[in-house]
Amino acid sequence: MDIHFYLFCAIFVYLLIKNSYIYIHIDFYITMREIDNIKRIMDEARMSQRELSQRSGIAHETISKILNGKYPLSHKLLVKIADGLSIPISELMEDVITPITVGVQGYIEYNDEIIKIKSFRQLQKLVEQIEYETSILPKQVKEIKALNEKNRRLIKNSTNGNNYEFNINDFELIQTHDATKVDCWAFKTASDTKDGIILDLGNQCSGYPFSLHGHMFYTSESAYLCGQFSNNTEEHKRIQNQLLYEKNGYTAKKKVKNANKALIRADWDSFRTEWMLYVIWAKCQNRDFAEKLKLLPPNAIIIENSTTIHEGTSSSWGCKNVELEEARDKVKRYTTLQYMKKVREGKIKKNSLELDALIQSERNKIQYIGTYSDGKNYMGKILKRCQLALLNNTEPRINYDLLRTKQIYLFGELLSF
Repeated sequence: MDIHFYLFCAIFVYLLIKNSYIYIHIDFYITMREIDNIKRIMDEARMSQRELSQRSGIAHETISKILNGKYPLSHKLLVKIADGLSIPISELMEDVITPITVGVQGYIEYNDEIIKIKSFRQLQKLVEQIEYETSILPKQVKEIKALNEKNRRLIKNSTNGNNYEFNINDFELIQTHDATKVDCWAFKTASDTKDGIILDLGNQCSGYPFSLHGHMFYTSESAYLCGQFSNNTEEHKRIQNQLLYEKNGYTAKKKVKNANKALIRADWDSFRTEWMLYVIWAKCQNRDFAEKLKLLPPNAIIIENSTTIHEGTSSSWGCKNVELEEARDKVKRYTTLQYMKKVREGKIKKNSLELDALIQSERNKIQYIGTYSDGKNYMGKILKRCQLALLNNTEPRINYDLLRTKQIYLFGELLSF
């Protein structure tokens, strides 16, 4: 019998006690070659059961039952028997691990979930999960938070960021940003925050209506998408009207745009970044949005975090930081486990909205880990251009000549810029 099996069983029992499982019923059926090895070595040494009992400190009756397969041979007993035989315990183990025939069936309640166990492998995986969540994960999260705080202090107290070149003029340049060394302000959803500032900077975020050539848009996503359907045709006018009245940026993209993909301008990719810059600058005329951008530090590296987005344009409009997302996932998992533990202990009542808010809060604290790469970060560069223009009371450099050559129509009007 492999010693690792005994250790596995010992760890499992420990975890059962430690984590207070409600119910478990498991049947093991094990064939152990160690008994044959004990008998063989006793015969070679011409040692009786009584002598082995005296030398090992195990009752003679117990020795008899073990050798007849009527008493479970634990690792502790095996150690005593090896000592009684004056041999290393390894000599009682098989040279080649023999497959263990184990029948497992029963139920385990863990973290308010009743799990039906159908196989030894399933049980083994569950034990590994429990060991990770109760022992390994807490240490990992502690290390993540310590590293994050260390890097945060270094960045806040450093002047290196002032000398860091964030190239915002070359849209096609792929630039790597080390979040452990420079002050990265990455956003993805309207619930992202940093230093108390809500980073609802994305196109699909609502709350910042603005006028574009006399037409009030609810989101910059809708205004941007109008550029895709900006020919002087009735079909494009119809689509633009749908986008104009769509209050939800996500719906504008997933429903209105996707339903009309075949009608997107063939030359769209040739002016999409300049059109986005034009739209975002128009959005900056909304005082609240302009003030939001001005709240960010002048040396902030603005990034659209596209790590978990896998569609075709994600590497154009944003950047990816896999290490950061992995760290945040661990913090999320640990926060959830700690919250549910308090629920089970009766300290708090479960509230899904409260848990979501807590997870988001803990997640937002992890900012200074990993590197942003694998992306051109169009959106971050556009927002940075607009931020600097606002701080300097100027306008961002927009390629109006290019836009004019594209003959862009908005609700039947040719834009002259």
